[in-house]
Amino acid sequence: MAKKLAVRVDDRLIHGQVVTQWVNVFKAQHIVVIDNNVAKDKMQKSVLKFAAPPDIKVSIFSVDKAVEAWEKNQFGSKNVFVLFRDVKQIAELQEKGVSFEEITIGQMAIINDRKQIYKQVGLSESEAQTLFDIERSGVKLYFQMQPTDKKESLEIMRKTFPDLN
Repeated sequence: MAKKLAVRVDDRLIHGQVVTQWVNVFKAQHIVVIDNNVAKDKMQKSVLKFAAPPDIKVSIFSVDKAVEAWEKNQFGSKNVFVLFRDVKQIAELQEKGVSFEEITIGQMAIINDRKQIYKQVGLSESEAQTLFDIERSGVKLYFQMQPTDKKESLEIMRKTFPDLN
């Protein structure tokens, strides 16, 4: 059986109930967190590894290390749940040759210059543009807070950012 690869953006990263739901839906056996800041922070790394279900392997990579791991073996042979904290690092990874077929966008706090797009998803204009750019490259992107929620297309961003393309 071929391995499954699920990719999600959620600024909570590994957050108890949330990650447990998604891990179960995707039947993940390995969680890969890709975040330049977390990869440098021993305390955050420890907290994330502790928060994951005990039978799930957790790897935390910077974007550059993620590229190396992907080129080596696409994060291994098990079902993988890839988590990003923000959309900019997905774009950075894509610029370095790593792209995914489909990405789910979960919670992103509505803070600073972010505007509410969908439920608990806030995006700045530049983040919204980054998502449109990633989608234009052929990646399927959609908003979905919980596994039971309907998938919403990026088109809902046009209400908030009508001038983006």
